[in-house]
Amino acid sequence: MLSWSEGVSEPEAETLVHAVQAVLNWLYFRRFDVFFDPPVRLHVFGNWVIPSLVNRHDYWGTQWYVDTAYDPASERVLGPQYLELVRQEPWQRAEPHLDLSLIDQDLTDMPAPLARQRPGYYSLGTSYPELAAVISVHRLRAIADAPTRELALRRLVQHHLGHLLAVPGFGERQFVQRRGLEMHCVNRCVMRHAETVEQLVALALEERSLGWPFCPRCTAHLHSAIIRRAGNWN
Repeated sequence: MLSWSEGVSEPEAETLVHAVQAVLNWLYFRRFDVFFDPPVRLHVFGNWVIPSLVNRHDYWGTQWYVDTAYDPASERVLGPQYLELVRQEPWQRAEPHLDLSLIDQDLTDMPAPLARQRPGYYSLGTSYPELAAVISVHRLRAIADAPTRELALRRLVQHHLGHLLAVPGFGERQFVQRRGLEMHCVNRCVMRHAETVEQLVALALEERSLGWPFCPRCTAHLHSAIIRRAGNWN
């Protein structure tokens, strides 16, 4: 499920959708055993809202998640709280699925007490493997060159799609680094971690020549993740 908050622009939303679709298409074209019945299907909900629930009930729309997880003291959306809201949502309990959200507010992957102690710290995105990921375009908007800004966002989306599919795998012991709940690749690969906008841009420009941005090891993990879901996902 793909969604985005009120302040996300149409080009930013299009980059989100196209980046995810491109990865899934590439994987399915190379696995004909799942090509005609893809186990992970793309559902675009966008900036959704249930009018009858607004101001009357929780989970009334995309913006509710952002507003509820926003911490005024740190002026950021608290990533752990946002992901917990997704984990507890009624639709997730009724029918487990992968959630990838794009927001325009600044983001942190720290809980409130730590976020308030580190006012200069921010996160470009954070994820809970095999459940949800949330990405912020707030810092990316400082990139003056539009094509570079789009390239950086596409790279960020591909990276967190990998995390959603638990790539690299938690059982890996070589060519990986662990950071919280996320595993990162150390090869020339989109699954390398970028701490800042500057690092993200540098990695995106370096990987641009690869064509397919995932290294062979992470590609194998992606195929395994898809096969594991065959017959189990809508």
